[in-house]
Amino acid sequence: PVAALKTLEVMNKTRSWDLITKIGFEIGNRWQSLGEKYGLSIKISGLPSMVGFNIKSNDWLKYKTFITQEMLKEGILATNVIYVCTEHNKFIVDYYFQVLEPLFKIIADCEAGLSIDSLLEGPVCHSGFQRLN
Repeated sequence: PVAALKTLEVMNKTRSWDLITKIGFEIGNRWQSLGEKYGLSIKISGLPSMVGFNIKSNDWLKYKTFITQEMLKEGILATNVIYVCTEHNKFIVDYYFQVLEPLFKIIADCEAGLSIDSLLEGPVCHSGFQRLN
């Protein structure tokens, strides 16, 4: 019980729920802004603490795969969902969007005719948890 009480004390001191909510809303708003900038239809979903986005397109799973592939090249393990924590500071969030924005531009180019298939270096991700056999 001592560790639990200390955790609650630290949470009260930092008001982590407020910080995480603020960061999550900021991330969702920035995804939405990127979508608007590049003419992509974006749907934001989830809670601020576990916020996600989808691009409304028949090629969505390919785009999701492409984002993960390219973000990994920059040392960021990312998909379309972020589990927000108190360590997601301005520098980290800004860097994430600095790396993500050019990918949204490429995705917009794909929606206009560029082949996403030519950009993928591996198999397309699956749509969720389901039997594969």
